[in-house]
Amino acid sequence: MAIFAAATTALVAAATAAATPNVVVLFVDDMGIDQIAVPAEQRSYGYTGNNGTIKTPNIYRLAAEGIVFQNWYSGFHVCTPSRAAMMTGRLPVRSGIGAPNGIYAPDAPGPSQGNNVVFTAESVGGLPLNETTLAEALKPRGYATLCVGKWHLGQRDEFLPTSRGFDSYLGIPFSQDIGMSFWLPLDYDGKAPYQPVALPLLTNKTVLEQPADLFTIAQKYSDITTEFITANAESGTPFFIYLPFNHIHGPNSCGAAWCGQSARGPIGDAVEETDWVVGNVMNTIRSSSASTNTLVFFTSDNGSPQRPDGNTPLRGYKGSTWEGGYREPGIAWWPGKINPGSSTNALVATYDIFPTVLSVTNTPQPPVTLDGVDLSSVLFQSAGPKGHDCIFFYKYPHAATTATDPNNLAAVRCDDFKVYWYVDEGGPPGTQSGVQPQGKPLVFNLAEDPTETQPVGPESAAFKLAVAKAVAARKTHIASIIDVPNQNALGNNPDFLICGAPDSPSKYPQYPNCSLTPQYWNISICGSPNTKWCNQTASGGCPEDCPRFGPGSGPVPPPPPPPGPPLPPTPPIPPANSVGCFIDHVHGACDLPYVIQGHCVSVSRTVHYPITLETCNTLCYLTNASFKYFATQDAHGCFCGDSYGKFGAAPASDCNATCVGTHEICGGPNRNSVYKIQPLPA
Repeated sequence: MAIFAAATTALVAAATAAATPNVVVLFVDDMGIDQIAVPAEQRSYGYTGNNGTIKTPNIYRLAAEGIVFQNWYSGFHVCTPSRAAMMTGRLPVRSGIGAPNGIYAPDAPGPSQGNNVVFTAESVGGLPLNETTLAEALKPRGYATLCVGKWHLGQRDEFLPTSRGFDSYLGIPFSQDIGMSFWLPLDYDGKAPYQPVALPLLTNKTVLEQPADLFTIAQKYSDITTEFITANAESGTPFFIYLPFNHIHGPNSCGAAWCGQSARGPIGDAVEETDWVVGNVMNTIRSSSASTNTLVFFTSDNGSPQRPDGNTPLRGYKGSTWEGGYREPGIAWWPGKINPGSSTNALVATYDIFPTVLSVTNTPQPPVTLDGVDLSSVLFQSAGPKGHDCIFFYKYPHAATTATDPNNLAAVRCDDFKVYWYVDEGGPPGTQSGVQPQGKPLVFNLAEDPTETQPVGPESAAFKLAVAKAVAARKTHIASIIDVPNQNALGNNPDFLICGAPDSPSKYPQYPNCSLTPQYWNISICGSPNTKWCNQTASGGCPEDCPRFGPGSGPVPPPPPPPGPPLPPTPPIPPANSVGCFIDHVHGACDLPYVIQGHCVSVSRTVHYPITLETCNTLCYLTNASFKYFATQDAHGCFCGDSYGKFGAAPASDCNATCVGTHEICGGPNRNSVYKIQPLPA
C-alpha cells in the first residue's frame, strides 16, 4: 500500500506540474527580424544576423530546439502600445494607448509629446487598472512572478509591475533614452518630458541607481532572473518571468566585455550581449528541474529603426505600418511539447502570448474581448485553428477624428495579402506616402513579395478578392472597438518624475537632477582593453590624457573627493588571502553584510572610484577593524564582514571561473572573490 500511495503521490505531483508549466517571455526592444540568426532550414528570409555580422549562438540554439515563426507580428509599431498588447492580449486601441496627442489632445497638460505615442518620464497615464495583465491572471494559479527590464506601461507607483501582478521588479521603467546617462549625455537641464532627470533603475518601487549603470545592466538582469529560476525550480513553485530587455533600444550601451566585439558595430554589440543573457537564462532552465516544463517565447516589441539592414529584406522600420515596422523575430521553446527544428508560416502576433499562456496553464480568461488567439495548435502541431485569418495594423493619420475612426486602421493582412488604405513614407513608385489615403487600396502578396515592392494590379482578380476580404475584416473589427479614455491625452506632470535623490542639486550641482549614484556619470573610457569601445563611446576617440566623460559635449570634472585625510597605503593583498567567492544579490541583500558602496543597497555611497582590492581592504579595515573579510564588485563595489556565505558559499570550482553571471557568482582575482583583511601598516 505504501508503494502504491507513493506512486500515486508522484503521479499527482507530475500531473499538477504539467498543468502549471513555467512561462518565460524574452522581449527585446527594437529588434528587427534580421538581427539574429537561426538555422537556415528554419527560415525563408531574414534571421541571418545581418548576414553574419552579428553572432547570436544562444538564440540560434533556442530556435534549433524550438519553433521559428516567419510571420510573427507586433501589436503596434512602437514601444508602449506594443507592450500593452502583449501584456493584455488586446490591441492597444482597446486600452486607450497609442493615440498621439498632436492629433487627439494637442492641449494635453505638461510639455507636448507631439505625435509620439509612448509614455514619458512624466506621464500621468499608464496601462489602465481595469485591464488584466498576464501576471495578474496567473497569480491566482499560484505562480511566482518576476518582471525584469523595460516596463514602459506607466512609471507612477500604481502602474509599475509590482502593482500589476508581479511579486518583484528590477528594471528601468521605460526606454533607456528617457533619462540622461553616461550613454546619453544631454545638457544639464534635461529635455522634459523625455529626459528631465537622470535615468532610474528600480528595485520594485525603490530607486536603486540614478543614473543607471548601463555598463552592468545586462549582468544585473541576468543574475536576478537566473536566481529566480533556480529558487522556484528547487521549491517546485510554478513561475512566470517577463524579461523585457532595455537592449537594443538606443543609445546602444553594453558591458565592457561586449563593446567593439561585433562586426556590425554598437548595435551588434548590444544584440550579442542580449544573446549572452538569453544563454544564461536558458542554460539555467536546462540545468534545473524546470527543463521540461517551461514554455519560452522570444520576440521583440517592434521593428528595428536601424537603416539599412535592421529588417532586411522587409520594407520600412520602427514606427511604420510597412512590414519592417510590425513584423518581428519570433521563437517558442518547450522540450517534449514543441518539435525541435520546426518552423511555421502561420499568421501570429505578440498578443497571442496572453491567450496561449492562459490555455496551457488552464487559467480562466478575463471577461473582455481578446484580439489574441490560442497558438497551442501551432506550437504543438495539433488539430485546431492555425493562427489568425487577418492581422490589423494601426496608424494615426491626421485625417482621423476619433480613436475609433476607421482611418486609424491603416492596413489589414488576410492570408497572404496585405491591403493598405494609408502608407508611410518610402512606398514604391506611384503610392501616396506620408500617411496619405490611396486613390485605391494598395495590395501586396507577401508570400511572393515580402519586400512590398510589387503592388498587385488593381484590375486583377487577386486584388479584388484581397480587398473584399480585408474590407469585411476591417468592418467587423472596427465594430468591436469601444472608445475608452486616451491615456496619452492625460499628458505629463513633473510631480510624477522618478527621483531617488531630490537633494542632488545641492550635493552635486555639476550633475543632472536626481543623481543618486553620481559615480555613474564618470566612467573611465581609457585604459580599456578594447580600443574600439573607446572610439565608439567618446566622440573623436580617446584623448591622450584619459579624462572621464559625463553629460555635455566634453569632459566634466569628477565629483569632489570625500572629506578627510587620504587613505593610508596598503600593501598588496597576498594571493593566500583569497578564501573563496561570494554571491552578490542585486535584490537587496549581500553575502557580505556591510556595504561600503555597490548595488546591494538602494543608496550607494560614493567613496572612491575605481575600487581596487587595496582600496576596499583599507576602507573595510578603517570602518571596523574587526572585519575579517572583504570583496570587490567590478570597480564600483566594496563589501565587508566578519563572516560570509549567508546565502551559501560558492563551490570552490567557481572561484577560478570566469564571470558569466549564473547565480551572480564571479570567480577569479578581483571578480567577487572573498579575501581576508590585510591589516594596515602602523
